[in-house]
Amino acid sequence: MLSATPGHGIIYAVINYGIDVLILALFIRVICSWFQIDERYAFVRFLARITDPFIVPIRRIVRPVGVMDLSFLITWFFLLTIQALLLQSLPLGW
Repeated sequence: MLSATPGHGIIYAVINYGIDVLILALFIRVICSWFQIDERYAFVRFLARITDPFIVPIRRIVRPVGVMDLSFLITWFFLLTIQALLLQSLPLGW
């Protein structure tokens, strides 16, 4: 069962687990792209709908380098940074 970290409240848990779920969805989508599982499958379409709002703006700025798309890596780093900043800014009990 998911519960908040001792000393922290529900907002802390929502931010922590919510961003962790986004990062997991991003990772699964990367694995699917490596095995060329495209958006014909409903699960991959679902992952795309969740992760595209974070990836697409970065893709507009950072173009692929050869066959490597760095936008996934930058998005992952961006989400981890946002998570750390949000969790540090919350007072205890939130």
